[in-house]
Amino acid sequence: MDGNCQISTTLYNAVLTVPSLVVTERHAHSNYVPYIPKGKDAAVAYGSYDLKFRNDSGNDVKITASTDGATVTTTLLSIK
Repeated sequence: MDGNCQISTTLYNAVLTVPSLVVTERHAHSNYVPYIPKGKDAAVAYGSYDLKFRNDSGNDVKITASTDGATVTTTLLSIK
């Protein structure tokens, strides 16, 4: 597993839960990804693939991420 892609996939799925965040760039992996259902992955590769989203909420968004070595957790917080 690629750690960068696991982080981007986790962030992508968090962004999908917030209606005012709009994904503007996302790339699927070319091969099967075992840690997420098909279509829910987000591949990143320096210089070619990126994950981008736009914040239409009118508020700042704080992104926090953590790992325990086995799982990754991402939280999106609205900052007014």
